Amino acid sequence: MAEIAWWAWLGVGLFVAISSAYMGGKVTLFAWVGLLFIVIGIAKVVYIFVLRPKETKSEQRAMHMPYPQLPPQPPSAFYCPQCRITVQPTDFFCRYCGRRLR
Repeated sequence: MAEIAWWAWLGVGLFVAISSAYMGGKVTLFAWVGLLFIVIGIAKVVYIFVLRPKETKSEQRAMHMPYPQLPPQPPSAFYCPQCRITVQPTDFFCRYCGRRLR
């Protein structure tokens, strides 16, 4: 599951808190929910930019090194797309299910 970004927590919290304050006292629960979202967003900002350990240069290089590009390999076996039975490269039809291959 994807992690929700800090700015999304803050944005939704601000929207909910401001819109519930604009509507009046009927929706005070939503104001508290908005404030909770704002607190979660601020906590995520503090964790990400202050408390999280910094990566060393070697860790950053290891994470961003691209994998070498290998040339595409020809398929060692050909399969029917319908029944996944091995077929010969020269076959026009699958010998098992009869599906047209070319």
